Amino acid sequence: MDKLMDKMVFAIIADRFIGDFIDELLEAEISVTEMASSGGFLKEGNTTVVIGVSDDQYGELKDIFQRVIGDHDDSKSVHSGAHVFAVDLVKGLSI
Repeated sequence: MDKLMDKMVFAIIADRFIGDFIDELLEAEISVTEMASSGGFLKEGNTTVVIGVSDDQYGELKDIFQRVIGDHDDSKSVHSGAHVFAVDLVKGLSI
């Protein structure tokens, strides 16, 4: 059966969080694609991920972001651990 996607989420995540973040997504059976990226958006090493989720999975995805990245007080960095962009899809289909 085809799985409909309602949102496409793009996130630029600090490298210090990416391993735990990917592990949590896979445990929750949320598919993720890592893309090579460069630049200084977070002013440190980072990884860009693309995640397609249904509306039902979106709340769980937000919980994972909060749990893995949201509550870390890291005095080594004054920058956010991630920048997240969620786009509602008019039509999305995972084949």
